[in-house]
Amino acid sequence: MKKLLFILLIAFGATGIYGCSQKEDFSNVEEKKQFTEIITASGEMIGIIDNNKEIERFVKQLDIKSWNDMKQLPEDADLVYSYISYEVIDEPVFLQDETPLVHMNTLEFYISSKGEYMIRDYDQEIEAIARISEKAGRFLNAPEDLELNKNITANDILDEWGLDFYVPDNAIEKTDDIETARYYQGEASFTESARYYQGETSFTEKELRKTSKEQKIQFYGADKNTLLNEIDDISEIAQYLNGLALDRWEYADDAPNPEEVECQIVRFMLSRDHKKELKEMDTQILYKSDGNYYIEEIIPGEYSDRGEFITHYQVSEEIAKYILSYSE
Repeated sequence: MKKLLFILLIAFGATGIYGCSQKEDFSNVEEKKQFTEIITASGEMIGIIDNNKEIERFVKQLDIKSWNDMKQLPEDADLVYSYISYEVIDEPVFLQDETPLVHMNTLEFYISSKGEYMIRDYDQEIEAIARISEKAGRFLNAPEDLELNKNITANDILDEWGLDFYVPDNAIEKTDDIETARYYQGEASFTESARYYQGETSFTEKELRKTSKEQKIQFYGADKNTLLNEIDDISEIAQYLNGLALDRWEYADDAPNPEEVECQIVRFMLSRDHKKELKEMDTQILYKSDGNYYIEEIIPGEYSDRGEFITHYQVSEEIAKYILSYSE
């Protein structure tokens, strides 16, 4: 998975329940092509949510702010329902030839033997596991209370759309087959046993310009009081991102707190709501602890339903020195 894509999923409020933005403008909700299919653990189709207002209500009832991240599901967790969402994406950054594609996201709902409610939310590139509130659990455990269309199937709607599914990084050819898209894992997928950035990562100037015509990256010292370097040329930014070797970044859920901060890197892009203003999209803090290098990545709270979004990674000394070379 390209790290850029993960940032955009959250920052721009694109597809995926886990990254839904509370600040998203639903004024054009009726225009969105989307629906959610509900399936039992045994594979029985309960119904389809094809009313966009009802989908908006569904997302709000998930109480995302209360979710607590988990490394993995406990062994006694039983799958109850799967909520599979489909949405037409037409943002240029997600497309290869400007042709709209269908993005699919699955929210699995689990209940443990202790009565705890949990979810596993994923698409072909991103996976999140969390313990959720009793309010959200009760809601997901009662799909019959939703406004459902039981006279149509997912295939009926997809056939009407007549679009291919989105698959990551051109790892396979475009497909219009729902089963292929649903079960495709690909080189860039997350697995429960080890979560890494996988597959080669390559950024081009053309790709970055589709994301944001103007960008810049600022390099600071241990705090943001001392600006050491800044790059705003798109080709130079692409060169820097390619040198990060993101496929070698390892998730570090148990990373120690920052002790010896080496530098901070802040990236700016034009956001959807401020097309003429560069906005801070994420901050990466490179630090050292017990001889190992870590990166704490922070996405501002305005781009996430769950407040400030923080992720930790462990990186090699080689990668750390590469980053620090831009701060000299």
